[in-house]
Amino acid sequence: MHRNVLKMSDDIISPFDEGAPTYNPTEPNESVDEFLDLTWENVDMVLEEMRPFLIQDGGNVAIAEIDGPVVRLQLEGACGTCPSSTQTMKMGLERRLRERIPEIQEVIQAMPAGPDLNEDEVEVILNGVRPFLQVAGGSIDCESITGESSVQPCITLKMQGSSASLNSVKLEIVQRLQRHFMIAGLQVEWA
Repeated sequence: MHRNVLKMSDDIISPFDEGAPTYNPTEPNESVDEFLDLTWENVDMVLEEMRPFLIQDGGNVAIAEIDGPVVRLQLEGACGTCPSSTQTMKMGLERRLRERIPEIQEVIQAMPAGPDLNEDEVEVILNGVRPFLQVAGGSIDCESITGESSVQPCITLKMQGSSASLNSVKLEIVQRLQRHFMIAGLQVEWA
């Protein structure tokens, strides 16, 4: 049996040493043979290489917009709601796109448009959780909605009964509201 043994005389370069090769995500990878121009077709061609991996996990990706050197992508299916979507976007999709298309300065995630933030739409979500709260003798109501058109809108809810003290129930309601409205910065407070 032949084993590879690391000898003390072998050069080991720490990434923390001065002069060590570094990875800089703002610079394109020089090892790519052929660079492509920044066009819708070329971006889609590079994404096509990565789609099988996304589809295998129940997701996909689509180009939402190309605005100058910024590419906005829509993660679809399981990828759109996955907790690792930021890593998929930055370390996977953006990295490969920038290797092949150096003109790209940034790749950002497009958020799908959700319904308007209003009391009727909040009630849609609350009606989905009320039966579970009622079993435990509880209730939930929307007290107010503020800052609907601001950067950080806020929904204030009032929950009563034994489940009102359970943080897991509150967390589930907050997550349902955030998934429903798809508004970055949406705040949920409890009265």
